[in-house]
Amino acid sequence: MSKFILSLICLCLSVSVTAETVYKKTNPDGSVIFTDQQSTDSEEIKVRKPTTFSPPRLPALTLPTKKLSPSFNYELSISKPVNDSTVLNTSDVVVSVSVQPALKSAYGHKIRYKLGIQSLTSDKMSVTFKNVDRGTHNIYVSIIDLKGEVISPVASVQFHMKRFFKKPVPKPKPKVP
Repeated sequence: MSKFILSLICLCLSVSVTAETVYKKTNPDGSVIFTDQQSTDSEEIKVRKPTTFSPPRLPALTLPTKKLSPSFNYELSISKPVNDSTVLNTSDVVVSVSVQPALKSAYGHKIRYKLGIQSLTSDKMSVTFKNVDRGTHNIYVSIIDLKGEVISPVASVQFHMKRFFKKPVPKPKPKVP
């Protein structure tokens, strides 16, 4: 039985590597041998070509950005929360960013912070999202102009919110005399 299993393994390996024609030979003791070399007492086995799948190429994801003069080429990064970090025992999340060069508020440029369906727009480098649910969240930050068009690359981080629930202790019922 073990020779048969070994023969099948050899058959599978030989088919996937080089062999296109396989021959089967049965010995007088009843053992079966699979090989790619023909002999007088062997019979040819037809082997199907394996089914393969090549997934289609996905288009590159590019978000439209408005072309501005070189003095407005912003570099935007999120410094808090750190990517893949865990926020514990609070319902609020503080998001802090750094912008290079400094934000041009005179031109109406602002920072858009997005967390799920919540969106905040501010000229401050830090905002707080209130009452964030437990779970994994993504924060997206970009710089927008007066028309609300994105004029910088979008920065993002993922974080995990863990809020522990402490069950309230029931008040004892008053004793009736």
